[in-house]
Amino acid sequence: MSEQLHPESTAADTRDEIQLGELQEFDMKYFKQLEGQDGWIAIGQDNCKNQRYFTAVDSLGNKLGVVGVYDTNEETNITHTVVDPKFRGQGLAAKMELQLADKLGLSEMTMTVDLDNDSSLCAMAKMPDIQRTSDEAYEAEFHKVRFEWKLPEEE
Repeated sequence: MSEQLHPESTAADTRDEIQLGELQEFDMKYFKQLEGQDGWIAIGQDNCKNQRYFTAVDSLGNKLGVVGVYDTNEETNITHTVVDPKFRGQGLAAKMELQLADKLGLSEMTMTVDLDNDSSLCAMAKMPDIQRTSDEAYEAEFHKVRFEWKLPEEE
């Protein structure tokens, strides 16, 4: 049976599945708490445009991480997701990205994950309708795995 959270509780107080709330306005201060002052973000980058970033919260409003999407001259809808370390390993990255796609009406997204980020690689493998599209040469050059997600066509 699921425990009820009290208003003064946080999502970290329970091992129950975290319920995402609505994506909120992006909080740069929170992003810097997660990634440090030198953490990379598409905002302000000359080669990145159409940046749309949000803060992900649970159903009580507790911050869980940030999720965003941006375009380059070569690709569109490239995701950038950071899950708060307190909540990692619970499949939130994939949930946040699917929520982002729904909020923005995206039919496809591109994700890249560092080869050493085992938890994110595992999360991507669990995401519905995702395909690993990188080859050995790409992974060796960029030290990343590339995934593409496409909204399934309605039958």
